[in-house]
Amino acid sequence: MLGPLELPLFPSCYDCLSWSADGELAIAAGEYIQILTPKNTVDQAEYDPGQSPINNWHSSRFRVNVFTNNEWPTIDPQNRDNFSLGAEQSISTVVALAWSPPGLSKFRRCVLAVLTSNLLVSLYEPVGFQGKWTRVAIVNHALGNHFRSFIEDDDTNLRKSNIRSFAWSPPLKLTATEHTSNPYAVLPAESRWGWHLLSVANDDNDVIFLRVQRSIAEIGVPYEVVVLSVTPLNDPEGNYSQLQPSSVFAKILKSKVRILSMSWGPWVHASTESQKNSASGHLAVIYGTTLKMIRLDIDMLSHSQGTRTHLKLEATSKENTPVCDQDLGEYHFSGPLAWLHTDDSPTIYLAAGILEGLLLIELPKEHQKRARSSGRARLQELPFYESPGTRPTDTLRHLEPITAMLITTDTASQTLVLYGATAGGYMGAVPFRPGKNEHSIHPVPWQDQLDDIRERYDFDRDLGGLAVARAWGLTSYNGMVAAGITVHPGDMIEYRTAAEERLTIIISTPDRSQSNGAGSQTADSPSDLQHKREAVLGYILHFEDNDGGRPPLSSKILYATACCAIVESTDAALVYQAHKVLVRLATTTGADLNDELSKCSISKNRIAPKSADVLDGPGSQIFERCDICGAGVDWYSSQEAQCATGHVFVRCGVTSLAIQDPGASTLCSSCGREYLNPDGIESSEPDLQKTCRTLFDAFDTCVYCNGKYQF
Repeated sequence: MLGPLELPLFPSCYDCLSWSADGELAIAAGEYIQILTPKNTVDQAEYDPGQSPINNWHSSRFRVNVFTNNEWPTIDPQNRDNFSLGAEQSISTVVALAWSPPGLSKFRRCVLAVLTSNLLVSLYEPVGFQGKWTRVAIVNHALGNHFRSFIEDDDTNLRKSNIRSFAWSPPLKLTATEHTSNPYAVLPAESRWGWHLLSVANDDNDVIFLRVQRSIAEIGVPYEVVVLSVTPLNDPEGNYSQLQPSSVFAKILKSKVRILSMSWGPWVHASTESQKNSASGHLAVIYGTTLKMIRLDIDMLSHSQGTRTHLKLEATSKENTPVCDQDLGEYHFSGPLAWLHTDDSPTIYLAAGILEGLLLIELPKEHQKRARSSGRARLQELPFYESPGTRPTDTLRHLEPITAMLITTDTASQTLVLYGATAGGYMGAVPFRPGKNEHSIHPVPWQDQLDDIRERYDFDRDLGGLAVARAWGLTSYNGMVAAGITVHPGDMIEYRTAAEERLTIIISTPDRSQSNGAGSQTADSPSDLQHKREAVLGYILHFEDNDGGRPPLSSKILYATACCAIVESTDAALVYQAHKVLVRLATTTGADLNDELSKCSISKNRIAPKSADVLDGPGSQIFERCDICGAGVDWYSSQEAQCATGHVFVRCGVTSLAIQDPGASTLCSSCGREYLNPDGIESSEPDLQKTCRTLFDAFDTCVYCNGKYQF
């Protein structure tokens, strides 16, 4: 177990924890978001197991309820159907948060989406190395622009642009195709990271599907949010069936039905070759007290723009009545929702929170491929009792609502596990084993930790065993599960000041042992490192030979790559290609490259620094010059460079250039290796800057360990 981590804050919403694929733990804390990042295990001096657990984490906090008038215009009071007094008068605290899948932000990191109580969804990403975060987009603006194009009524537009809930989809990846002509080709970003889709529900009960993409333009809005499809849900008759339909209370409730929970199922790609770039997915939503399913069909189409071929998405969506629709009328759904699936399983599970328990809906995977399926769904209700794993006759029912639900994989058995937590501190685990039809609730691995925290609180305040715990969130990363809890007196009205606010985060590791949470990287063997480096060299040296429609690379980077291949590569074909590139550079620039060409047939060679006459002669722009003394830089290693007078620099792992300005570099967050930052290159070298952006778009993770670059 790691921790527990005790933080001086109080969560402002259920499901208040979200752990990104990059290891950043976000916590909803009222007007603020708290970000915890484990200290890097590469620098062992930073990590001290003897310290308090919270000291082994980097912590940063930023405020989310400060908006400019352009971001959130002042709204005059409207009629009661369109104006939400609570949202307008609130202090805009956090009511939901979730990280996007990796690949959306700069350096292929995750973006944090935050829903505040003023019904705005904002996107955040870090800026610089100081732990500062900034708002980079507001999703509501895309909704307002979309509906304003065909709806003139401002009151209706206001209702349609307010967001009540949201959910990120799994990444929609383009089916990878083999590149037979170029062994060094790199798959496009759409195959490696996929498209990022976001679903939101507005105040008019429309479910809107959006594509979020980082803008290519350097000036303007950093993110583009485009509406793909809209599906309205305007039939509240199935809600609150327990009430008298003709009563005034029932009519008022049905007029206020909202979509407050949603969850994405897996993407299913078309099986035919003609539709290989088509996919479909289902979004489950809790509409009031009923469960609805919406099907989204995506076509990934290619179109030419100049000499480049781009891909775009075309989407259609519609409400898809589940195959078990006739069996769900008796259940009162309260959320949240979660999908359980594996690639090789013929069935898929949807877990939904209901009153006093959990409902498992087992669906055949064919329902993903057709609008309706003849197969019947299988239902299993798992009621909550005060002690998980006990029989109904042994204890009382647990009546608190579910506050968080999590799907993760048990690293020991490689099986899916569903974790659930309630507002009353109840936590249970439901393992899903192959071939098992009936499932049961088991105690969570960190139950002893939770009991110890509650008993210590009870003892310190002399509550006589009446202390209670509340669970506020569950999240996972790299096999670890984090649970956020608070403890309270159970027999009195609690009075709590801001100084007494505490949130405890229990982190369970796969081996039940202490861990620093960083997810240690596995060291690559020398042969693996050599293969990765040669993949980069081959991509650059074959760049112009395989796609003449693309703009050429910078001659300075081509020269550096060719020298790197001569010095360190053991691949004869790669050295031969380096010879061809050098001949081409000598012809086009007029530079004297006889020394480099003569050493293409000798392995493990050294290229001496150029003299002052050569550095000032024809083609001098391709050679590296020391910024300190102006001397030439020699070639003897792909990781280090030294000028003729002895100044030593680090070489970039992608461009092979010497990094002479520390402000123009970035580091790998895992292994600490240094890379040239395209944003740090001076604007006076547009050719070099454009080439760096092209290369780092292809090799967007560390070539040594696949770690993410730092901001």
